[in-house]
Amino acid sequence: MKLHNAITRTQKTSPTQSVPEKSIDKKKWLKVIEFAVVGFATWCDPTAGGLIFLLRFCFQILQALQNDRPK
Repeated sequence: MKLHNAITRTQKTSPTQSVPEKSIDKKKWLKVIEFAVVGFATWCDPTAGGLIFLLRFCFQILQALQNDRPK
């Protein structure tokens, strides 16, 4: 009976362990997209430093908004 209770407890906690992994995946994809967009913008016009700074700032705002999302 004790073994059954221990197995049931571990099964109940396993779905909550996958939630941080999804969050980490989203953060990684956001970083990859940020790198691609900023890299492409820099390649198109390397002299637009202020606009590229604002673009990176927008990605930081997106990341902060995702972290503030209620669970």
